[in-house]
Amino acid sequence: MVKEITVSKIMSDSAIALREGEYFDEDHYNTILDEDTDVYTDDGKLLLKFRKNVIPSKLTDNALVAYGVAAKKTHENRGAAAGVLDRNKMNRYIGDFVNEGKFRTKFISNTTGIESKQATSNLSASNIAGYYDRPDRNLLGKGPPCRLTAFNRDNPDLWDKSVPFLRKVDSLFKELTPDRHAAQLKRCQQVSQFAIADTAYSTITINYSWRTALHKDAGDYEDGFGNLIVVEDSDNPHKYRGAYMGFPQYGVAANVRTGDFLAMDVHEWHCNTEFIPDYKVKVDKSDRNVINGWHFNRLSIVCYLRNDMLRCKKAPTKQSPPSSKIKISPVRSYTMAGGGKSSKNLSKFTEVRKKTLGKLPEGFIEYMNRNYPTFFDY
Repeated sequence: MVKEITVSKIMSDSAIALREGEYFDEDHYNTILDEDTDVYTDDGKLLLKFRKNVIPSKLTDNALVAYGVAAKKTHENRGAAAGVLDRNKMNRYIGDFVNEGKFRTKFISNTTGIESKQATSNLSASNIAGYYDRPDRNLLGKGPPCRLTAFNRDNPDLWDKSVPFLRKVDSLFKELTPDRHAAQLKRCQQVSQFAIADTAYSTITINYSWRTALHKDAGDYEDGFGNLIVVEDSDNPHKYRGAYMGFPQYGVAANVRTGDFLAMDVHEWHCNTEFIPDYKVKVDKSDRNVINGWHFNRLSIVCYLRNDMLRCKKAPTKQSPPSSKIKISPVRSYTMAGGGKSSKNLSKFTEVRKKTLGKLPEGFIEYMNRNYPTFFDY
């Protein structure tokens, strides 16, 4: 029997908005869910549906193998979700702040003395996989509007291994929220080359031992629903309690653990409660990872549809080696340190370049050569 509860706001819209980027601990919440539950707001809106032990361990094990390493790589672009600016959670080369905000800032580099061109936020072990509807920011505007993520490009075998897991998650999404799923699936499959197989998702976010601060998700499909899954890493001895997924405006949180499934309205304010250590192994309490809670064995996976994928209907992405008819610019000749040119290094570069291009989707190189003619001239 599935429990159904109705929740009311315990904070006003203005009060909760002022707390963006901040944390809410477990003691803030009136209700912690740990059983199958549907939650509605008092105006009849679905807030979440939570189910325990519905994803087989074989699939969650495969997800851990596929995403575990990549999820641990830190990035500095998560804004409010990464919390209020904290130098202990930022790269060491960041010097004086410039135009400092609450959770983003530009800065003067400690190493070069140069002002950054992009704003930074706290570090977070958070990455994306699947497809994305924004150019790669590292390409400074040269990239296509929709793209294969670096994870898929570099790890096609791991990605393939994880697709059955994502299909299972999608089936639970369909079962629990059929209307939301139908709308999201229809929109997603209109751009099937940027869809994750036959699911309603274009993209997943993978996080490792990351406590999110108060935020609303931005850039995903407004009429869809986010899906959250957690996998505990059995190779990491740093077990935990807590880290509940909470909706502080409504005073309700869910204890999502391995095998559980949470369909949630990610356009409502949400964040994680604190990690509580549940291990006996010794740790160095002066270690930055321990201080910041970056060492726990929690992998979280969020599946969703990016809203602007629809603009990329004509961009090709199917995976196959590049056609012989596709123009690939010749490798430039590089002068090595000390003068002269190294044919050995140039040959190695050519070999790596060929392998990399061979992993790119069918038609992608042609699309790039047509729209960004100098993109591959490196």
